[in-house]
Amino acid sequence: MLIDFQGRYIEKAALVVMHYQADVFAILFGEQPSPLLDRCNGLIRRWRATGRPLLFPNFSLGEAYEHAPPPSNRQISPYISSGHFRTGRPVAGLAIEPGDLFYACPRASVFHGTSLDADLRTRGVSTLVMAGISTTGVVLSSVTWASDADYDVRLIEDCCYDPDQEAHDALFRSGFGGRVQAHTLQEKPCLTM
Repeated sequence: MLIDFQGRYIEKAALVVMHYQADVFAILFGEQPSPLLDRCNGLIRRWRATGRPLLFPNFSLGEAYEHAPPPSNRQISPYISSGHFRTGRPVAGLAIEPGDLFYACPRASVFHGTSLDADLRTRGVSTLVMAGISTTGVVLSSVTWASDADYDVRLIEDCCYDPDQEAHDALFRSGFGGRVQAHTLQEKPCLTM
């Protein structure tokens, strides 16, 4: 279903663009350009016209890895030896502007260890329109938290990505276990047999 930028939900919504950052793009795409960035920039431009909040939480363990997890954290601890994720620097070319809100997130969920929830509630936000990389990481962790916190979660599927396409598709097929309403920015191509 295409995202509706004029829907009534917009009045209490914020766009949350998660982990669109330099290290993530370097790991997943190397020097190759990704159409994902162009699609997300299209989403950002259209969202700005609504006048509603736009937030960019990115993964950051700190310059000296002072926020690094213990080895028991299987999702994050393998990245420590790579030298990545010392900062949450956005990927070059992301359509950011002065006044945009940025968060340094020490774990996969953008809510863990940040003021994001409090900042959203202060702004009267009850609906989250979300996009992020990767679907099985930040998206799954953050959607689960947001749903438990009673947010109306709407995910933009064509602005989310995971290197495991099967897992990505399964999560969207199930609506993340019924937690989200899945939308697209662009029409999906019709498949005929």
